[in-house]
Amino acid sequence: MSRRLLSHPHPPASISAYSQGQLRIRANTTPRGIQVLTIAGELDLATAPLLELALQDSRHAPAVVADMSTVGFLGFAGVDVLIRAAQRAESRLRRFAVVASTRSTQRALSLTDAYVRVPCYPRLDLAMRAVAE
Repeated sequence: MSRRLLSHPHPPASISAYSQGQLRIRANTTPRGIQVLTIAGELDLATAPLLELALQDSRHAPAVVADMSTVGFLGFAGVDVLIRAAQRAESRLRRFAVVASTRSTQRALSLTDAYVRVPCYPRLDLAMRAVAE
Protein backbone atom coordinates (compact mmCIF):
# COMPACT_ATOMS: atom_id res chain seq x y z
CA MET A 1 0.00 0.00 0.00
CA SER A 2 1.17 3.50 -0.71
CA ARG A 3 2.26 5.72 2.12
CA ARG A 4 -0.27 8.34 1.09
CA LEU A 5 -3.16 5.90 1.47
CA LEU A 6 -1.93 4.74 4.87
CA SER A 7 -1.66 8.30 6.17
CA HIS A 8 -5.14 9.30 4.96
CA PRO A 9 -7.65 9.12 7.85
CA HIS A 10 -10.56 8.03 5.63
CA PRO A 11 -9.46 6.36 2.40
CA PRO A 12 -12.08 6.26 -0.37
CA ALA A 13 -14.33 3.22 -0.36
CA SER A 14 -14.32 3.05 -4.17
CA ILE A 15 -12.96 4.99 -7.13
CA SER A 16 -14.22 5.35 -10.72
CA ALA A 17 -12.84 7.45 -13.58
CA TYR A 18 -14.45 9.09 -16.60
CA SER A 19 -12.63 10.80 -19.47
CA GLN A 20 -13.60 12.53 -22.71
CA GLY A 21 -11.70 15.14 -24.69
CA GLN A 22 -10.54 17.87 -22.32
CA LEU A 23 -12.61 16.62 -19.36
CA ARG A 24 -11.57 14.21 -16.61
CA ILE A 25 -13.84 13.11 -13.78
CA ARG A 26 -12.75 11.00 -10.85
CA ALA A 27 -15.51 9.62 -8.63
CA ASN A 28 -14.61 8.68 -5.06
CA THR A 29 -17.06 7.24 -2.59
CA THR A 30 -16.11 7.99 0.99
CA PRO A 31 -16.68 5.42 3.74
CA ARG A 32 -19.71 7.52 4.78
CA GLY A 33 -21.22 7.02 1.32
CA ILE A 34 -20.65 10.55 0.02
CA GLN A 35 -19.80 10.55 -3.68
CA VAL A 36 -17.14 13.13 -4.56
CA LEU A 37 -16.78 13.91 -8.26
CA THR A 38 -13.45 15.65 -8.90
CA ILE A 39 -13.86 17.38 -12.24
CA ALA A 40 -10.90 18.73 -14.21
CA GLY A 41 -10.59 20.37 -17.60
CA GLU A 42 -13.21 21.96 -19.81
CA LEU A 43 -16.92 21.40 -19.27
CA ASP A 44 -18.78 22.46 -22.40
CA LEU A 45 -21.45 21.26 -24.82
CA ALA A 46 -19.27 18.37 -26.00
CA THR A 47 -18.26 17.13 -22.54
CA ALA A 48 -21.39 17.89 -20.48
CA PRO A 49 -22.88 14.42 -21.25
CA LEU A 50 -19.90 12.85 -19.46
CA LEU A 51 -20.73 14.79 -16.29
CA GLU A 52 -24.36 13.76 -16.72
CA LEU A 53 -23.22 10.11 -16.88
CA ALA A 54 -21.05 10.44 -13.76
CA LEU A 55 -23.93 12.07 -11.88
CA GLN A 56 -26.33 9.37 -13.09
CA ASP A 57 -23.93 6.70 -11.82
CA SER A 58 -23.96 8.51 -8.45
CA ARG A 59 -27.75 8.54 -8.16
CA HIS A 60 -27.87 6.05 -5.27
CA ALA A 61 -25.41 7.96 -3.08
CA PRO A 62 -27.03 9.82 -0.17
CA ALA A 63 -24.94 12.88 -1.07
CA VAL A 64 -22.87 14.07 -4.03
CA VAL A 65 -20.24 16.80 -4.18
CA ALA A 66 -19.09 18.04 -7.58
CA ASP A 67 -15.62 19.49 -6.99
CA MET A 68 -14.99 21.89 -9.86
CA SER A 69 -11.92 23.54 -8.36
CA THR A 70 -9.77 22.42 -11.33
CA VAL A 71 -12.25 23.23 -14.09
CA GLY A 72 -10.70 25.70 -16.51
CA PHE A 73 -13.86 26.42 -18.50
CA LEU A 74 -17.52 25.99 -17.57
CA GLY A 75 -20.00 26.45 -20.38
CA PHE A 76 -23.74 26.84 -20.11
CA ALA A 77 -24.33 23.17 -20.99
CA GLY A 78 -22.29 22.22 -17.92
CA VAL A 79 -24.21 24.68 -15.75
CA ASP A 80 -27.46 23.13 -17.00
CA VAL A 81 -26.26 19.67 -15.96
CA LEU A 82 -25.48 20.98 -12.46
CA ILE A 83 -28.89 22.66 -12.14
CA ARG A 84 -30.70 19.48 -13.18
CA ALA A 85 -28.58 17.43 -10.75
CA ALA A 86 -29.50 19.78 -7.89
CA GLN A 87 -33.19 19.53 -8.80
CA ARG A 88 -33.05 15.72 -8.96
CA ALA A 89 -31.26 15.55 -5.61
CA GLU A 90 -33.85 17.80 -3.99
CA SER A 91 -36.76 15.80 -5.39
CA ARG A 92 -35.21 12.56 -4.09
CA LEU A 93 -34.35 14.05 -0.68
CA ARG A 94 -30.64 13.65 -1.33
CA ARG A 95 -27.91 16.23 -0.82
CA PHE A 96 -25.90 17.87 -3.62
CA ALA A 97 -23.21 20.55 -3.57
CA VAL A 98 -20.75 22.13 -5.97
CA VAL A 99 -17.28 23.46 -5.20
CA ALA A 100 -16.90 26.61 -7.30
CA SER A 101 -13.57 28.16 -6.44
CA THR A 102 -12.20 29.27 -9.80
CA ARG A 103 -13.01 32.48 -11.56
CA SER A 104 -14.39 30.70 -14.63
CA THR A 105 -16.79 28.50 -12.66
CA GLN A 106 -17.95 31.35 -10.46
CA ARG A 107 -18.55 33.57 -13.49
CA ALA A 108 -20.58 30.95 -15.38
CA LEU A 109 -22.67 30.17 -12.31
CA SER A 110 -23.34 33.84 -11.57
CA LEU A 111 -24.23 34.72 -15.19
CA THR A 112 -26.90 32.02 -15.21
CA ASP A 113 -28.22 32.62 -11.68
CA ALA A 114 -27.32 29.01 -10.90
CA TYR A 115 -26.21 30.09 -7.42
CA VAL A 116 -29.91 30.40 -6.61
CA ARG A 117 -30.61 26.78 -7.60
CA VAL A 118 -27.35 24.99 -6.85
CA PRO A 119 -25.69 24.92 -3.40
CA CYS A 120 -22.17 26.24 -4.11
CA TYR A 121 -19.18 26.46 -1.79
CA PRO A 122 -15.72 27.98 -2.25
CA ARG A 123 -13.88 24.98 -0.73
CA LEU A 124 -14.27 21.20 -0.70
CA ASP A 125 -14.26 20.94 3.09
CA LEU A 126 -17.22 23.35 3.32
CA ALA A 127 -19.19 21.41 0.69
CA MET A 128 -18.43 18.10 2.43
CA ARG A 129 -19.57 19.50 5.75
CA ALA A 130 -22.79 20.82 4.19
CA VAL A 131 -23.79 17.48 2.62
CA ALA A 132 -22.80 15.47 5.70
CA GLU A 133 -25.27 17.31 7.95
